[in-house]
Amino acid sequence: MSSSRFRGSSRFRRSSGSIRSSTFKRSRIATCCALAGCILMLASACSSDTSSTAKPEQDSSSKDEVVLVTYDAFALPEDAAAEFTKLTGATIKVVATGDSSTMLTKALLSAGAPEGDVIFGIDNTLATRALAEDLLQPFQPKLIEQVPDSLRLDGKAGEQLVPIDTGDVCINIDQEWFANNGIEAPTEMAQLADPTYRDLLVLASPVTSSPGLAFLIGTIALSGEDGWLDYWQQLKDNGVRVRPSWDDAYYSDYTVSGGDRPLVLSYASSPPAEVVFSDPKRTEPASSVMLDTCVAQVEYAGVLAGAAEPELGQKLVDFMLSPAWQKALPLSNFVFPVTDVELPEVFEKFAPGATKPLSLDPALISAQRDAWIEQWREKME
Repeated sequence: MSSSRFRGSSRFRRSSGSIRSSTFKRSRIATCCALAGCILMLASACSSDTSSTAKPEQDSSSKDEVVLVTYDAFALPEDAAAEFTKLTGATIKVVATGDSSTMLTKALLSAGAPEGDVIFGIDNTLATRALAEDLLQPFQPKLIEQVPDSLRLDGKAGEQLVPIDTGDVCINIDQEWFANNGIEAPTEMAQLADPTYRDLLVLASPVTSSPGLAFLIGTIALSGEDGWLDYWQQLKDNGVRVRPSWDDAYYSDYTVSGGDRPLVLSYASSPPAEVVFSDPKRTEPASSVMLDTCVAQVEYAGVLAGAAEPELGQKLVDFMLSPAWQKALPLSNFVFPVTDVELPEVFEKFAPGATKPLSLDPALISAQRDAWIEQWREKME
């Protein structure tokens, strides 16, 4: 998720009072980071876990390496990865192949002869595209019962794509900029087209960014299939800037990062990253989240058909639902876990989840996604 999803500490390095991107090309901040990511969007959910049932058994016969194909912004949770190695004897090799959309396109082109064993970062806007091809090998995840039903896919799809994290893609607001300029910040999606906010908004493209695609879907959910193009025309007339990726929008254009736009498409989990990675240290984020604009995003993992190490791939996907991995996700990738593990305090304080994120029926997205993107291009490019 495209700047896929606001994620990964790998995206950030400390830099004179702000946060700068390092390895992130994808895509969930002079302070923050989905998109990505993921992002999406972000409910933390679910049933209680117990370490006795959640840990894979030791496997001394495992191969040396399992290859994880993912997007550029992904940050491997090092301690969790070390525990996986201790349990299985195998190390995790990460192969980053661009943003989430590019990652999926490359995986589809190599279907049957994949670059790795597991793919992670396919989100709910792209899931049907992955499932339409012979890309993934079905299996029964051992810990899937710890994931809320609302996040799981039905039938065979649920054996191919396993939910790993969630996030909300939302407009972020530079609170200080609005206070210093004596302008009341917007609170609703419709206000983004108001002349009060002319030339203040920067978005990521739905053509090349998964957060951008999530936001496009959110506008369709809100304005309807008959009204969304009119809304985008209003945004265009109001001076919206569209960048190829999340990191372009966030790091180049957002005022918190030194740009000239105080409204940016990012994630509900971006404010905690602003606190964690700020230098000098902040006690509160510079940004707030415009909850009315949030679009739910779920990211999945699956075992690639034709994988060299399918059994290890299954073990890795299972482990990604373990407490060790799930607990590491918030501060490594700035997303929400899908199981009921404790969140870091900075998430509890500064990462509000949207109570009613925007969404559309996955079947409708599958049927209309390509047409919507083409219509958007005709309108905006």
